[in-house]
Amino acid sequence: MRWRRRSGLHRSGRPVDREALRGRRPRSLERSEGASLGPAGYRKALRAMRIAAELGLPLVTIVDAPGAELSQAAEEGGLSAEIARCLLQLTGLSTPTLSVLLGEGAGGGAVALFPADRVICAEHAWLLPIAPEGASAIVYRSADKAGELAAAQGGASWNLRRFGLVDTIVAEQSGWLQRMAAVITAELEALLDEPADARLARRRRRIRNAGLTGGGERLNGTTVVCGKRTSPAQPRSR
Repeated sequence: MRWRRRSGLHRSGRPVDREALRGRRPRSLERSEGASLGPAGYRKALRAMRIAAELGLPLVTIVDAPGAELSQAAEEGGLSAEIARCLLQLTGLSTPTLSVLLGEGAGGGAVALFPADRVICAEHAWLLPIAPEGASAIVYRSADKAGELAAAQGGASWNLRRFGLVDTIVAEQSGWLQRMAAVITAELEALLDEPADARLARRRRRIRNAGLTGGGERLNGTTVVCGKRTSPAQPRSR
């Protein structure tokens, strides 16, 4: 797992602190074994969150990983506690927060960096309680049903949007990375211009209402789609 923290200037000239949780995957997008984050990685994330709060920097998290490390050493090193601390810190962070779900997001390892004021999601990205292969292994004692379990868990981008967990979906068609950059720019500028009290109150409402359907601001985000899709794409199991 590569853990990267970058601090730099946003296009508007404002400084931004960026967190990246990315699995080591080759160009073919096939998952490589062992691409998981351990307790030390989450402690680094917590350090970056504290720096962002102290310096008044907006925080951007990028999630694309199969989940947290599954090992005895990780559990003994306090993995669950570090994930819980990340969740606590993100939900109460005083600075603007933006989460970008780029690909796979499985379990608490991905959810640890997911809570934010606004969430952007790539069209084929997904967020699940457990990786499809893991769910298939538990239910069927085989990974052959990973695709079926991925659909059953309902973690596809359009479901995340329907349940108010995602605000914006960026279609993965030609030029989608440029559109993703444009959406990130627009969301950051809006967050930076919003009064802090109103933003924090909205974040608390968002977290309390996560997973609920129906009216309200949870469903009022913008969906970015180019062209028409005749049928929803299924989450990609890797």
